[in-house]
Amino acid sequence: MIGMLEELRSRVERCRAVAAESGLAVEIGPPLALHEAPEDAPPAAVAAFRLFEWVDGPLFRFDCPDELRSAEGWQARPGMEMLLPAPIDLGWEMWSWRSVTEGRLGVRGGETVSLDPIKGDVYYVEDWMWFQENIDWEAVEEVHHPIAPDAVTFFADWVFGPRYPELVSLVLGPGLLEHRIRKGRDKGELTDAWLRLLQRAELVRA
Repeated sequence: MIGMLEELRSRVERCRAVAAESGLAVEIGPPLALHEAPEDAPPAAVAAFRLFEWVDGPLFRFDCPDELRSAEGWQARPGMEMLLPAPIDLGWEMWSWRSVTEGRLGVRGGETVSLDPIKGDVYYVEDWMWFQENIDWEAVEEVHHPIAPDAVTFFADWVFGPRYPELVSLVLGPGLLEHRIRKGRDKGELTDAWLRLLQRAELVRA
């Protein structure tokens, strides 16, 4: 994980620099010490959020979960009976017409990107209510989408890296990658300011 963590650190720093110069509608929160992070928490998730407290763009927001901030937060996790351990929300889609028409930051929406608290892998489930009510794993494989083996890999490749367009397509649909601002000084630019940030940082091909 060390090599991938250093890659993530490099990409975060590159994106911070580009964001500061560009004025794009994106936010990368400050690093967190996480001195009270629980011992049982997935180490890659703790390591990732020590680089940034949150990441915010027009389509997604990722925020350090309460479960990783303290032993109390970890112990407060719900004990739901499910096919998989009750997930930790790493992030969620943003809901706002301004996100897809003007490229502005939206508000917290519905679909979430999840972290398995035991294995530490990152995945996406299309319909959590239906998923929770089914006990036949073969019946739910179609709505359960593994993304990355750990949080560091997820953030390095899928948020700060070349696989970000795949994340958008998986959770929100491929059409959003083509939306462009309709008016104003940025008319014609992609509405997804995070994608534009990654392109300017040369982490995603333009």
